[in-house]
Order: sequence, then structure tokens, then C-alpha cells
Amino acid sequence: MTTSLTLRDFKDLLEDGRAALSREPAVLSLNADRALLIGDLHGDLESLKSSLELMDRYDLLIFLGDVVDRGPHQLEVLVGLLRAKLENLSKVRVIRGNHETAQMNYAYGFYDVVTRRFGAGAYGLVASFFAELPIFATLNGETMVVHGGIPIGVGSVRELSGVRKQGEDIEDGTVLQLLWNDPDESVEDFAPSWRGSGVYVFGRRTAKRFLEASGLRRVVRAHEPQPDGLRYHFNGSVITVFSCRHYGISPAALELGPSSIRRVQL
Repeated sequence: MTTSLTLRDFKDLLEDGRAALSREPAVLSLNADRALLIGDLHGDLESLKSSLELMDRYDLLIFLGDVVDRGPHQLEVLVGLLRAKLENLSKVRVIRGNHETAQMNYAYGFYDVVTRRFGAGAYGLVASFFAELPIFATLNGETMVVHGGIPIGVGSVRELSGVRKQGEDIEDGTVLQLLWNDPDESVEDFAPSWRGSGVYVFGRRTAKRFLEASGLRRVVRAHEPQPDGLRYHFNGSVITVFSCRHYGISPAALELGPSSIRRVQL
């Protein structure tokens, strides 16, 4: 997919993608009768191809971030997803994950992938593209779609309407938590996360209050590997989807239909 890709091709693709994303707000309000939600890909080209092959069955494909780092086909996945986005601007949506940042790319591999292929200056194009990714979405007025989870000190989704897109790294503490926080069945409200400073786990009571105040039914998020690619938390009010087979899991996507929610094998 990228064997003949030149630096000019890569530059043009990223600039076109950045321009397209610049027209999208930080918070997407989406509607679809049938949507497919794809979790972390982390360089899993097979899962990307499987997702895109299903496109005709759905009104909307939403990728929940963490496209690169760690996996064997990081560049191919980014390029393939970018091309799909540019060919299907309103049907393919991509939100930002915690690995769409320079700090994580330096630490977990994608910076090296890009600079080995295209030279040290090329990564700046990637960082500028990542900076235009939306932060989260609402779907059909009933589902919040985000990479991480509910931030501390936020009572409802309406209180998040003012969040802004970030730079090459995440500076806003609320956005950081949207990209990093996790659900935890062992807590009721919030507790510090093992992931580090400024990050939290949230519990059943937090999820219930947030969803009720927001008029939402569920949060769909990614960020954590699951053995079957899917996990329901708090009686299904929070759902984790993970789509990278390179964690030794069975990768999945989540289908949201008019009257059904189901796991889709990738």
C-alpha cells in the first residue's frame, strides 16, 4: 500500500487530510441509522481492511483513535485510513486518541517509522494533521463516542461543548482525560489511574450521573485491549471496543443499529 509512496505523496495526503479535518468541529454531532465503531488499530492493517470492506453496509464508520504506534503496519494504516477519509468525507470519521500526539509517537514508534522513511522533517506534517482531529462525537443524540472516558468535574456532555482541538500534544486537562480515562468496576466515582498524573478511572455512579444529565444512553470508547475485542461495563452503559489483533486478542468493531448493538469480528 505504501511501497511506492513518495515524500510528496505523503505530504499531499496529510495536507489534504488536514484541510478536510479543519472543516470539522472539535465535537462532532453525527447521525446514522447504522454505524460501525472501530477501536484502536495500532498498525493493524488487516483490521483496517476488514473495516473498510464493510463500508457499504453502514451509513457511518467511526474510528476511535490510536491508529499508529506499536504495530507492524503503522504507516500503511495511517495512509489507508487517510485515503478512505478523503474519498468518503462524511461517511468516514476519525476522532483523536492518546497516541495521536508527538509525545506518544516519540515513545512508541511512529516517529521513528516516519523519519526513517521520509526524513526528520516529515513528522511535523503528521503532527499538524493529528492536531486537527476532533476530540469526541455524539451519535444520534444517544451515544457519546470518545477514545478514553468521562473527565472528572464534568457533569454532562453539554459542559464539554466548548472543548477545543489541541496542538501536537494535549495541553487541556479535560481533553487529556477524554483521551486517557478508563472505566473501573471497583470504584463508584473517580480514583487515580495507574496511567499517571492527571488521569483517572471512573465508576458506575459517575457514568450513571453523567449519562442521565446528558440525556444519553451510553458511552462507547476504546483505549483498553479486551480478549474478545469488546467489553460491556456498568450493565452496558459504557462499552469498550478494541480492534488491534497484535495484542493477542480477537479484534472487533461495534455495530450500532436502529434496534441492536452487536459485536462485529474483524
